[in-house]
Amino acid sequence: MSPTADGASPAGLPPRPDAATGEPFPPPGRGWRGYTGSDVAPEQDRDRETRLSHKPEPPTGWGKVLVWHKESKRGKAVLFVGSVGLLAGGLSIIRLFNGKSPFDWMTLWQIWPFLLLVALLITGPVTYTVLSAGADWFQLKSVRFGARRKQGFIKLYELREIEVSTGGVSLYLRLADDTHGIDLALREWQCDRRMWDLVYNGILHSAAAGALVNRNARELLELDQPRQTRPGRRDI
Repeated sequence: MSPTADGASPAGLPPRPDAATGEPFPPPGRGWRGYTGSDVAPEQDRDRETRLSHKPEPPTGWGKVLVWHKESKRGKAVLFVGSVGLLAGGLSIIRLFNGKSPFDWMTLWQIWPFLLLVALLITGPVTYTVLSAGADWFQLKSVRFGARRKQGFIKLYELREIEVSTGGVSLYLRLADDTHGIDLALREWQCDRRMWDLVYNGILHSAAAGALVNRNARELLELDQPRQTRPGRRDI
């Protein structure tokens, strides 16, 4: 959605940031679920990449990248160790429920290669996702096993579809403009608080312009709550 004729935002909505400067940066968006590590400065999150050589380029012809996120090698290592622990704990619990010793399987070397392989598949050491956002766009680049799998971007202020769905224990948010759509787990959209603020402002404006919004999205993203100026400014 574009601003009103005089350049102002629709009544009750936070201003749309300038495409070139990103100012004014949107206020904290609603629907925030507070995922671990996602509401800290990038340099304080040891599980995300901060080297500028990994920073993605913006879509051709669009404004600069204001926020970006890519999981670091340390983040992958933490996930691998956690996966091994979770699998080992699950196996021990199963044996305990079957009336067997929960730990005697650990002496069987044949089990360990299988357990480590499953943990590697969960971790995906050569699989990663790079997310980035500008003042009025959001971009996804996904690489799986070293080969590019998905790439695309959406125009945040021209959304036509806003949908929240469930899948297992996760919530998924799909945003689509007139040409492209991106479907990610909500925790991925919220991997960085500043990124969510940019995305959410686009959702607000697009919903006000008539985008198709399902019931889950209206409730979980709190789209029908009063628009009030919320304190706090986030640096770009």
